[in-house]
Amino acid sequence: RKCAGRCNQLLPQSSYNRNQWSKGEGKSRCRTCVEQAIQEEATQQDKVKSDKIEAARKRVEQLKLSKMTTPQEIVKAESELAALEAEKVTGLKPVKLSSRGGRGRGRGRGGRE
Repeated sequence: RKCAGRCNQLLPQSSYNRNQWSKGEGKSRCRTCVEQAIQEEATQQDKVKSDKIEAARKRVEQLKLSKMTTPQEIVKAESELAALEAEKVTGLKPVKLSSRGGRGRGRGRGGRE
């Protein structure tokens, strides 16, 4: 079967995983092409994250230099930068806390009248 990925070679079934082989001719990619695509996607995501962090750093610097900026705006920009940096290191997105949520006062408890 011919690989639909970058290599475009005729390869035996052993060169494909079960999922790719079941896609059929013209859609299946060999293991090497799939691994390369995953690697390229990860590299692209890292670049996007780095670009976002750099933009956030520039924003913090601009706000610090501006005379019309309030301290709250600076803190907000710094916390956004910290959240982006933490996400890059840990892989976890920040949790946004809201005033609503939690258990509330008796919500969802039938029987009270």
